[in-house]
Amino acid sequence: MFTALGPLIASFVAMDVAALKRKIRRNAILYGIAAAFLWTAYGLLVAALAVHLGERWGLPIAMLVIAGGMIVMALFIIACVMILNAAEERRKKRVAVANSQRALAMTAAVSALPLLMKSKPLLLLAAVGGLGFLVTKGGSGLGPRQGPPPAE
Repeated sequence: MFTALGPLIASFVAMDVAALKRKIRRNAILYGIAAAFLWTAYGLLVAALAVHLGERWGLPIAMLVIAGGMIVMALFIIACVMILNAAEERRKKRVAVANSQRALAMTAAVSALPLLMKSKPLLLLAAVGGLGFLVTKGGSGLGPRQGPPPAE
């Protein structure tokens, strides 16, 4: 039965990969063209600002003001990126600690399994406790929800 599903699944995956490849290529070309127009517009805006300020303050001062503004904006963006990266690292560490605690709990549960298999009352208690744990951790959708709300 599963041998008949193999070619079907392979063709489905191949079809999706080909469609994904076409979509990525198309998007890359269109985003590249849009980026070229945006960079052209940006360059023209900076040139217009230089001409305008050059008429008011003189060309050297106008260029210094524009360069200073660009440096301030670049430093602001770099600071934002550093803050976001630090927040991401803290989140990754928090997830890693939670995963290591979960792995430790699973190891303890697996090592206690032979003892539970020998005793029927302990086996029943472990099953009820496991179901209770799943319900409270959101495994069935009945317990309190963990994490951010689902995107809509």
